[in-house]
Amino acid sequence: MNKSSHFLCLIIAAVLLEPLCCSWLRASSPKREMRSTWLTTVRNVDWPVQGAGAVSQKQDLIRMLDSLHTLNLNTVAFQVRCNADAFYQSAYEPWSALLTGTRGKDPGFDPLQFCIDECRKRGMACHAWLNPYRYNNKKALWNDGCEMGYEYTHPEWLFIAPNDNCVVMDPGLPEVRMRVKQVVGDILGKYDVDGIIFDDYFYPYGGTGSQDIASQQLYKPADMNVGDWRRQNVLDMVRDVYDTIQAVKPYVTFGISPFGIWTTDWSVAWAEDINLPRGIDGGNMYAEIYCDPVSWLKAGVVDYISPQLYWTTQHKAQKYDVLCKWWADLANRFGVHFYSSMSLDSYSRGVANYTLQEMRKQMNFNRTSGTDGAFGFIYFNTKAYCYKDEFRTNFKKIILHYPALQPAINWKPVPERQMVDNLQVSGSTVTWTHPDSDVRFVVYAVPVASRYDTAVFSVGESLLGQTYTCSYTLPAGVTTATHKIGVSVLDRYNNEYALRIFDEPLGTPEATMLSLPSDGATKALPFTFRWQSVQGADSYIIQFARDEAFQDIVFAQEVTGTTFDSANRINLKYLPHGTYWWRVKTRIPNAGDTWSEAFAVTLSDTDALEEIHPQTAAVQGIYTVLGIPVAEADHLPHGVYVMAGKKIIR
Repeated sequence: MNKSSHFLCLIIAAVLLEPLCCSWLRASSPKREMRSTWLTTVRNVDWPVQGAGAVSQKQDLIRMLDSLHTLNLNTVAFQVRCNADAFYQSAYEPWSALLTGTRGKDPGFDPLQFCIDECRKRGMACHAWLNPYRYNNKKALWNDGCEMGYEYTHPEWLFIAPNDNCVVMDPGLPEVRMRVKQVVGDILGKYDVDGIIFDDYFYPYGGTGSQDIASQQLYKPADMNVGDWRRQNVLDMVRDVYDTIQAVKPYVTFGISPFGIWTTDWSVAWAEDINLPRGIDGGNMYAEIYCDPVSWLKAGVVDYISPQLYWTTQHKAQKYDVLCKWWADLANRFGVHFYSSMSLDSYSRGVANYTLQEMRKQMNFNRTSGTDGAFGFIYFNTKAYCYKDEFRTNFKKIILHYPALQPAINWKPVPERQMVDNLQVSGSTVTWTHPDSDVRFVVYAVPVASRYDTAVFSVGESLLGQTYTCSYTLPAGVTTATHKIGVSVLDRYNNEYALRIFDEPLGTPEATMLSLPSDGATKALPFTFRWQSVQGADSYIIQFARDEAFQDIVFAQEVTGTTFDSANRINLKYLPHGTYWWRVKTRIPNAGDTWSEAFAVTLSDTDALEEIHPQTAAVQGIYTVLGIPVAEADHLPHGVYVMAGKKIIR
């Protein structure tokens, strides 16, 4: 089938399925969703045209960001460090050759600053995408005379990876780890980025032999095997970067995009009390590139993970739906977010089964797999879809029909923010004032007849967009005669605060009253949190913390009802037993946000381990050791085993 016929089929399918699609959109399009794209600069995949000149390169980037914005994306992962080089003014590394053709040559503008500025104009976030270790994506040093190049300043940092046809910086050297930390600190100090993200290149693909023997001899403990040592090196680097972000700008989101399969070794999973996804086979990056995302999650040194799930739901050994659910549960277990990295490159290249309907199916799995209210994706790559008009029309209609806010990193303590003041609408221009400069704003438009509908400000359909300034231009068809216009405050962690509505008097804030579990109760998981309904409330935010001052938050989640099932937060199952505190914020449009009093609840030890004998476990078909039902594992010694929080007695 040629490309024109392919698009025609997509359009016909979209028309035929339109009634179904519209129903699905209203049911499934969330108000909160990370919607990002890998804006890829390595090999000039998406941008820039090498040597095109500053004016032309700026125009190309503006055109790309315009396209992404109109597709209702809210974030860009802009690749600024491909090969220990820079798309920004670096204190440590040379300008990238991908800009001008010559490494170290000033391109005549600062691409990262330009991208940040242009994203701000569109209400979009800009995350700086870095590769931590790759030095050259060819099996050779640069040898181009660039004075800042590490083959001249620190040749001992580099080794050639013949199986991956590249040169990498040795992750086993503390000096290399320090340089990655310094690079991130340099970016944070100079640029107002919203996030830092790493891709999946750690130790080289294809395996590492004796190339790092010098660093092994210097730093590997004698009683530690080389695989564990290499994984520890990666973890130490990730921890250093996370600590740097928390010390400098803790609101900057930090995420990593590992390979889509953690490990295929059941003994590794068993040691961590983790089940591997059923029916999945493929590369074992735990042992090949020494990538261990579970160690990062356990250490609490990432805000989200974005595993590269570049397969379809029809793939035999790497089914998207199975892996999506598994990663979502894993992230929830450790209390962070899961944003799937998804393939549009495969669609662009006509890979089998990559259709618009497959993308819609994958997006639906994204939105139903997680229970923490934080959905999201990062599409690879950007040029694969952002310029194709036929695709853009149907992609937006079927998948991203409404805008969305980025999920909040809401487990970090933050100050409360007041409502905007002086909200005015003059023609199509909305303006307001606010005393804080470190915030953004969200603009809503709700049809006048729907103003008092339940949770009307908690759906994506009501969103117009985000802005970094105190003004916004209303789109055609939206006026104060047809819609109620509202503006809320969004902090840099993406927490939203009280909504102000134009031309309405201020109401009175009202706190809810907590019901269950009662103050001081002892409960076994799972249980349901309950509180009283407040008239006019649009939504509620429940917080659960380790301390009464709510400075050490286990989780927070916004809901539209007055109950919350603890089973929605898998991380609660793994908490130490003891006393915790919970409270609920009431959000009433045009009245303000108000916290309830805090209740204490003690998680009892009666639910710590549920005893199941192997015969029962085998019948249930869920408890396995190394992939074998416990009842059939005759080679295992008798004793007590723990699997998924259950005590299995053999």
